[in-house]
Amino acid sequence: MQLAQQTPNTDLHKLVIWMIFGGALVSATGISICVWAQYQEVGAAVFSLRADFLGDYMRTPLAYVYNMALIMAGLCILLAMYGLYLLKLGHFGHYISFTGLWVGGSIILMGVFPINYLTEHRVVSTSFLLGTVMLHFLTLAARINHKEICSKRLFFISTLGLASALGLMFQLNWQTLDFDACDPHTGENCYVAANMWLQTNLTMLWCLMLAFTIKKLSHSLQQPQHH
Repeated sequence: MQLAQQTPNTDLHKLVIWMIFGGALVSATGISICVWAQYQEVGAAVFSLRADFLGDYMRTPLAYVYNMALIMAGLCILLAMYGLYLLKLGHFGHYISFTGLWVGGSIILMGVFPINYLTEHRVVSTSFLLGTVMLHFLTLAARINHKEICSKRLFFISTLGLASALGLMFQLNWQTLDFDACDPHTGENCYVAANMWLQTNLTMLWCLMLAFTIKKLSHSLQQPQHH
């Protein structure tokens, strides 16, 4: 597929890319602070807790930091999708960008409606899970005929992300839109918590890899076209 012939406003692309990196840094810092604070109380058992429990205002003192980090992470993905949309890579690029908007919006809503708002949180977290499955699938499919969208690194991250998301889909109780409780003392069902942490990190890595892809494509669009 040929890239668009018109020369884009690369300053806007650069702004989007740097805002992605900034959002990723802020969100990662916020989550790390919450994990460290919880580690001081429960030790290594913190890694057996589901990630969304850190946003519980009733049990986590720094829940507001975690929820703000989620909102920043969601904004990071929204910016990445906007940057991808600006590249005008055809219908397939638009499908990925629109699906990414779905994922980013779901992450923001998970920060707005943490686990204290149980009904709303279950709906938006399930929306996030379904969105990530579709997003990773479209990214992998892009590798077939649209390699400029899906770099090798992005392909690798999406492969892991799809496997993790599908695992969570099979672990989800679709009647309650929730997972079975994890018992940190026995380790029973704590694989769900580990998979949720993996999916959180892979989603952020996917966002960063896409930023590098946008940077590369933006640079290629500046080059003179040869006929």
